[in-house]
Amino acid sequence: MKHLKVFIPFIILISSLQLIAKNSGKEPDVNYTDKKFYFATWGDPGAGTEDVKVAWMARLAKAGITDILPGSDPTQLKVLIRIGNKYGIRVHAWHWMMNVGGAKECRDNPEWYSVNSLGQSCRDYHPYVGYYSFLSPFSAGAREYVKRGVKEIAEIKGLASVHFDYIRYVDVVLGADLQKKYKLNDKPLVQNRVFPEFDFDYHPAARKEFKEKFGMDPMDLPDKEENPAWKQFRMDKITSLVEECVEICHKAGTKASAAVFPFPELAREYVRQDWGHWNLDLFFPMAYKGDHQGNMFWVGFATKQGLRELKQGQLLFTGVAVGDYGNNMSDFEEAIRQAHDNGATGITFFHANALNDKHLAIIKKYDEMYNKK
Repeated sequence: MKHLKVFIPFIILISSLQLIAKNSGKEPDVNYTDKKFYFATWGDPGAGTEDVKVAWMARLAKAGITDILPGSDPTQLKVLIRIGNKYGIRVHAWHWMMNVGGAKECRDNPEWYSVNSLGQSCRDYHPYVGYYSFLSPFSAGAREYVKRGVKEIAEIKGLASVHFDYIRYVDVVLGADLQKKYKLNDKPLVQNRVFPEFDFDYHPAARKEFKEKFGMDPMDLPDKEENPAWKQFRMDKITSLVEECVEICHKAGTKASAAVFPFPELAREYVRQDWGHWNLDLFFPMAYKGDHQGNMFWVGFATKQGLRELKQGQLLFTGVAVGDYGNNMSDFEEAIRQAHDNGATGITFFHANALNDKHLAIIKKYDEMYNKK
């Protein structure tokens, strides 16, 4: 009897998962024409058996989630794609770009790293947190490393997109609430100006290229922290790398997407990221209200600002951090409405394993409301 008590619920679970898969229909539409509004989430099921992954995917699919963005290796991605096809869920490969953490190949090539205006290399100086190790887009070797990583992932069959993250410089400025968590020289961090510790990229190749074009080493600019040409020059170098990576994705037959800062003007000022001029297919701006002393209406503001600079055919999924809302389900609902009412293609939650049954019930409610046939 002890064995029977375990066996019956297991049979019921498998049967219900099979039913969800059967009812979820055909493989997901990679062109996003099958719904009016989409629900997505960053995250993955982690380690475990395939049954664990199936149950995890089925739970999300039942709520109406159509896209997942897992930070998984190629082997796991292939498994998730296969399962996702059964549940109508697209799988995007969440991939870190300029921030490489402790990657050995990069550490063996110190000339690849970004440099701040104090001359400190991001290989050895880690601003804010220990895993901040940013490469320089002005280093030819670093660019090839980044593109090679994109190519390896882009060639995985059935992938919805290669999802670029950390495709930017080190944060010149943190969100107001984030600043409270850090110190500079043992004093509270108040970023009321650009500090040299966080002002990247004074890589030798960047300085040489700028001087050849403008006749002056950026280190000698009297207003180097705020000089608009020097800002744009650096942003353009990231943009050119994005364009090369998008071409790699498209050549492999997959789309290119990115997690970007909340809206273009903020992205330019905070992380020198000019995503309003990128040639991506999908944008996932991280409109995390908790980082910027915002509220759920700030989510709608960020959505609207982002859409102003997109080209025809480009799609925007507003990103929200589930933890910003705590147990306030009313505000969580309002955030969904703000993304929808301000024109987003969908909303993306950070992260999947923070979504409890209450969150999923709300998502299901709005999926049914917005996607009535």
